[in-house]
Amino acid sequence: MTATADVLAEVVRSRLVTELHGLGYSEVIDAVEEKLGRFPPDRRHCLTVAIDALRAVFVDLRRRRVEEFTGEKALICTCFSVTEDTIEELIVNHGQSTVQAIGEACNAGTGCGSCQPVIQDMLDALRPEAV
Repeated sequence: MTATADVLAEVVRSRLVTELHGLGYSEVIDAVEEKLGRFPPDRRHCLTVAIDALRAVFVDLRRRRVEEFTGEKALICTCFSVTEDTIEELIVNHGQSTVQAIGEACNAGTGCGSCQPVIQDMLDALRPEAV
């Protein structure tokens, strides 16, 4: 199990959440078995328990981020709990002018990516000279 956890750490290290979002269970198993070899049936649980634990960590992280959000401001990025106010602040007061720059500053748009069009709309509305 420890060896599996080490390989899983290698798989997720230095990857964006967007890259991990589409990573399927079988792909993770293949990546681990590529490094460690095929698991015999009586040791297969060492592989599946470690993968399930990693998945649970990501579920817990997302749940915590959503729970941390309190208030009445619009939540633009649910992956990283980034509010409309935060993005507006980055655009108006810090000169961020691209979705990528916003993502680098606060992670918004770097998770599942579904908020990127909203961020672009905010950029277009708040920085009309850039249009």
